[in-house]
Amino acid sequence: MDVCSRIIQKVLYPFSRIYGFVVKTRIFFYKKGILRCVRLPIPVISVGNITVGGTGKTPVVEYIARYLQAKGKRVAILSRGYAANIRKEDSFTDKNVCNDEYLLFKENIPDVPHLLNKDRIKGGLEAIKRFQAECLVLDDGFQHLRLARDLNIVIIDALNPFGYEQIIPRGTLREPLEGIKRADMILLSHVDQCSRDKITVITNRLREITGDVPVIETVHKPICLESAKDTAKLDIHCLRGKRVFVFCAIGNPVSFRKSIENLGSGVAGFRVFPDHHIYTPSELKELNAEALGMKPDAIVITQKDRVKIGNNLSVWDFPVWTLKIEICVVNGYEIFENKINAILN
Repeated sequence: MDVCSRIIQKVLYPFSRIYGFVVKTRIFFYKKGILRCVRLPIPVISVGNITVGGTGKTPVVEYIARYLQAKGKRVAILSRGYAANIRKEDSFTDKNVCNDEYLLFKENIPDVPHLLNKDRIKGGLEAIKRFQAECLVLDDGFQHLRLARDLNIVIIDALNPFGYEQIIPRGTLREPLEGIKRADMILLSHVDQCSRDKITVITNRLREITGDVPVIETVHKPICLESAKDTAKLDIHCLRGKRVFVFCAIGNPVSFRKSIENLGSGVAGFRVFPDHHIYTPSELKELNAEALGMKPDAIVITQKDRVKIGNNLSVWDFPVWTLKIEICVVNGYEIFENKINAILN
């Protein structure tokens, strides 16, 4: 660590201590019943994380919603609506604005109601009343202690599992690591992008912290390429040997790049924007101009980026492909299934 980094770390240290104290106090108040949580009359499954940034919550929420549907349950998704600044005239949204996750769920699981409301209890009651929901999936709910849940799932990103061991702003932990003890199940994501030795180290550390909380291993599996201009689909192997220009505004751009490279593609250029960033027309033209200088075979983006770009497709001088990705459980599926089925019964 250089001198500048050490100075920044020292400056941020007191702010992390203050933030950590506030978070721990709040958790303590809920634990002791000083702050009361509300239990809804149907099962609630919370999906969250202990670090800021992209651990893979969105595809996990979609995966669980599909699983519940396959069990014959009417399911709804509850979200706070973080970074909701996209205008959308929709009765499911609060104040007619939504975010990229909302658009993605609407495209992938259009028959699952997704309610955006900072008051998750109010949203849950609305889901029960309007849609006769029998199960609720609470998106980004690990720190939302006001709503009781029947299953607490925490996602740990194998690429950066413990947030540099520091609470924000000094690190990326949203609360102390001991908070993982509240989890009923841990999903370890991106295990295919790390060595088995590292996965073993992470798993052993999680066991030290949580005891016997099960750790389920998952990967973000590329399933196909979709044209951004029409409904055409391509096999993911079409990327092999191609030079592509990549841009994204997601929480974990490193993982996205690795997914593309693992498919045998060469990344000619790679631009990263802040998570949930909304592209302006001028930025899209700038990205196209940058790609022109590299002359790639195509531009590859995430589905989250495509739903934000919408119909702004006339600016591109290259084919624009969306890499469609789904969660796949590669170790511990039986445990995952048993945990969910237990609350359904």
